[in-house]
Amino acid sequence: MAMWKTRLRATLGAGELVARIRATYRGSATDRLLRGSHGSGIVEFALVLPLLLSLLFGMFEFGRLGLSHLTAKHAVAEATRYAVTGRHLTDPDTGEPIARAESIRRVVRSKVGHLAIADSIVIDPEDGGGPEELVTVSVSFTYRFFLPGLEDVLPPVDFTVRTAMKNEPFIP
Repeated sequence: MAMWKTRLRATLGAGELVARIRATYRGSATDRLLRGSHGSGIVEFALVLPLLLSLLFGMFEFGRLGLSHLTAKHAVAEATRYAVTGRHLTDPDTGEPIARAESIRRVVRSKVGHLAIADSIVIDPEDGGGPEELVTVSVSFTYRFFLPGLEDVLPPVDFTVRTAMKNEPFIP
């Protein structure tokens, strides 16, 4: 919408042109600013930006939470698969076989990667069981949120991942 309504004609003189422009000008400067839409996009963006960032960071954080849980499930499943075979790891320094329960714990620790599971690996029965017995491996860990400020709003999440399988008929 044009702010000025002027029709320039070749027949108008300089004084008449100025008078005509003043007569056809509509509104004051305040009216023009209130009617205009300059800068409204920036204001709308500033209002929506915190919501978009919260959504983006929430997706990132809950994706990490799901990845951590999936990593723990994979580690426990791999350790249980290892446990049912009745095998032992060997000590790299001495070449001697490591106890079966400690071998299962080492398999879990090698598979969890970045998760801080500490000593929360539980094997039932404690020695890994004998042939044809049910063995259960479980891991507990606490997920702490990564983004600053989110840890104040949401408490840490505790997980326990457990897998049970029947041992194969191995020779003890």
